[in-house]
Amino acid sequence: MLRVPNRQNDSIPLPRGTTDSSQLPYLPFVDGLRAISILAVVAYHVGAPGISGGFVGVDIFFVISGFLIINQIKAELASDRFSILSFYARRSLRILPPFLVVLAATYVAAPFILPTTAVYWDFIPSAALSPLMVSNIVFLLTQGYFDISGIEKPLLHTWTLSVEEQFYLWAPILLALVFRLGNRRFGAMAAVIGIVLGGISLAGTIAQHSSNGQNGAFYLTHWRTWEFLAGGFIGERLVSGVSRLPGVMGEAIGWIGFGSIVLAIVAFDAGMPYPSSNAVLPVAGAALIILAGLAKPGTTVPRLLSLRWLVAIGLVSYGWYLWHWPILSFIRIARLDESSLLIDGLGGGALAFALACASYRYIELPIRRWRRSSSSMKCPGRIVLGGLVACFAAAALGGSSAFVGYLSARAFLASHYGIEGRGILDNGCGRLTASTLPEHCFERPVGVILGDSHASVLFGSFAKSFDLLGLRLVSLAGPGCYPLMFAPSEQNRLRECANRIVPFQRLLARPIPPAFVIIAANWGPDDRFSGMLSDLITEFDPERTRILLIGQMPTFLKSSLECVVLSDRFGRNRDRCVRPRSDVEVGRAALVAPLKTMPGRFQNVRYIDPIDVFCDQTTCRPFKDDDVFYEDTHHVLPGGADRIYDAFEGDFRWLAGGR
Repeated sequence: MLRVPNRQNDSIPLPRGTTDSSQLPYLPFVDGLRAISILAVVAYHVGAPGISGGFVGVDIFFVISGFLIINQIKAELASDRFSILSFYARRSLRILPPFLVVLAATYVAAPFILPTTAVYWDFIPSAALSPLMVSNIVFLLTQGYFDISGIEKPLLHTWTLSVEEQFYLWAPILLALVFRLGNRRFGAMAAVIGIVLGGISLAGTIAQHSSNGQNGAFYLTHWRTWEFLAGGFIGERLVSGVSRLPGVMGEAIGWIGFGSIVLAIVAFDAGMPYPSSNAVLPVAGAALIILAGLAKPGTTVPRLLSLRWLVAIGLVSYGWYLWHWPILSFIRIARLDESSLLIDGLGGGALAFALACASYRYIELPIRRWRRSSSSMKCPGRIVLGGLVACFAAAALGGSSAFVGYLSARAFLASHYGIEGRGILDNGCGRLTASTLPEHCFERPVGVILGDSHASVLFGSFAKSFDLLGLRLVSLAGPGCYPLMFAPSEQNRLRECANRIVPFQRLLARPIPPAFVIIAANWGPDDRFSGMLSDLITEFDPERTRILLIGQMPTFLKSSLECVVLSDRFGRNRDRCVRPRSDVEVGRAALVAPLKTMPGRFQNVRYIDPIDVFCDQTTCRPFKDDDVFYEDTHHVLPGGADRIYDAFEGDFRWLAGGR
C-alpha cells in the first residue's frame, strides 16, 4: 500500500535557499500531473481509444523535471550550498537503481523473444548505450528506410532518460555560471539568457522537425531544452505576481492549462508534425498548471490533481514508464504486432504498474530513506563513481549479451530456416558510394544490377551464381535508388542515386560495355514509366549488352521471417504468414504491364515475373517447408534470390552469353 502525503497550503512560495533539494516543499499536485502524463503515455502505447496524442505525456514530464531540478539548483546556489557532485549523486540515486534493474530484466528476456538477426542487430547498440544515456542519439541515427518498427525496440523509451540526463549534465554548470555573472543572483540577465536559449531551442524544434527520415527535433537534447526551461521559468517572482491576481484568474490559468493538455492528448495523433510548434500546447499547459498550483493552490485544478489516487500513481510513474515499454514491446513482438487492448492493457499496462509499485516499495523508497540519513551524502563523489561504474558495467553486459544473442540467432536461423540459401559472394563491387569503380571489378566480363533495395538484396546471391559462370557482377543498386532515375530524361538524378550517377556514367563510357544489366525495383505507377524505361534501355549498347527486367515481387502483410519463426516458437499456425494470390494481384497488373512490353520493343531485353516463384494458383507463401525466402514483407533473403535464379536459370544464362 502506497503512503501518499496529504498536505494543503494556502500558498506555496518557492524557497530562496535550502541545504538540500529534498527540503523543497512537497507538491502533491505535481505528482498528480505526473499521473496524468504517465496515464496518457501508457494509454497511448496500449492503444486505448480516444488517446491518439498520449505521447505528449513525455513533454509534460520534461516540463515537470525542468521545474523541479532547475529550481532546486537555483535554491542551493542562492544559499551557497550547491555542490555539483552532490547534484549528480542525487540524480544517480534517483534514476539509476530502478533503471538498471529494468535493463537487466530486458537483457534476460530478449533471447526468448527477439526473433531475427535484424531485430537483434538493432537491439545491440541500444542495449550497450542506453546505460550510458546516449540512446537518443542511437535511435536518431538508426532512423531510415531499413529501420525496424518502433515496437520491435524494447529500449526505445530510454531516449527520454538520455535527453533528460544530457540536459542535467550541463544545466547546473550553466546555472552556476549565470549565477556568478549576475552577482550571485538570478535577475534580469538570467531571464534574458533563459529566454534566448529557450527561443533558439524552440526555433530549432520547428525548423529541424522532419516527418520523413531522421527527426533530430524529436530526439536531440538541445531541441528539447525549451521544454525544461518552460518549467524552470516558474520561479519565485512569477509565482508571487500571479498569487496577487484575483482568484478567478487563478482558476482560469489552471483550467486553460488542463484544457490544453487534454486537447493535445485527444486531438493530436502520430501522423502530425511533432514536436514542431505543436508541442507548445502541452508544454504550455503543464507550465500553467504548475504555476496555478503554486500561486493559487486552493483552486480547482491543483486540488483535483492532489487527489490521493492520482498522487499515488504519480509516485510510481517513473517505474511505470520504465517497465511498460519493454513488456509491451515483447508482447507485441511475440504477437507479430497484433494489438489487443485487453492483452496489451493487462501486460504493458497492469503488469508494468504492479512491477512499478514493487520497484517503488523495494528500490526507490529504501534509497530515499538512506539518502536522507545524516551520513549518506557525505561522500557524493563515491556515489557518482559508483553510478558510473554501474552504468559502464551494464553497458558491457548489455552489449556483449546482445551480440552473443545475435550470433546465436544467426546460426539458428541459418540452420533451421535456410535463409542464407547457397550463400552470397562479397566481390567488393557491391557498395559503390564513390565516384570511381574498383578496377578489380573489371578483370572479368562485367554485368550490372540497377535498382532500389529490392535489387540490392539480390546482389550477393546473384554475384555468386554469375561468378561460377566467369562473370563479375557490379551493383549500382541501393535503398531508394529507383532505376529510372538513371534514365537521361530524368530531371531529378541527384536524389537517392546521387553517389551512383558518376560510376554509372563511367561504366557507360568504358571501351568494353557491360555484358548484361539486371534491373529490379519496387515498381511504381508513373505516366512517364514506359518512356523513361525505354530511355534507360537505350543507354546501353543493343548489340553487346543484354538486359533482364525483373517484375514486381509479391508482397506480404507481415514480416515474413519473423512471422514464421514466432509462429513456430509459440506453436501458432503459419497461415497468418501467407496471403491470397488474388490480394497480391490487386493493382499489380498496372505495375508489370509496361515491363512486359519491353522485350517486344528491344531485341536485347527479356522480362521475368517472380510471382509464380512464390505463389501457386491461390496462395502466396514466403516459405516452403522450413526454408524462408523473405526477410520482411517485400525484400527477399538470399534463399529467395536463389529461388528466383533457379526458376529462370535459362534467362540468367542468356544474360551470361548463352542462347
